[in-house]
Amino acid sequence: MSALTTGQQATLRRARDVLTDSRQLPPTASDNDRARTLGRLEIALEQALRLIDELTGGS
Repeated sequence: MSALTTGQQATLRRARDVLTDSRQLPPTASDNDRARTLGRLEIALEQALRLIDELTGGS
């Protein structure tokens, strides 16, 4: 990851953290917790896709 900028590394770290949190969500989690986690996953995916576009020259 050293070839990435500090901001890019932070984006990937946040995405990994959100995915870990999602996987650790207990079966007894409330609908509100599930919705919040889903929203965080959506944001993380969007940021990761932007980063991929940035690195590959995509649009």
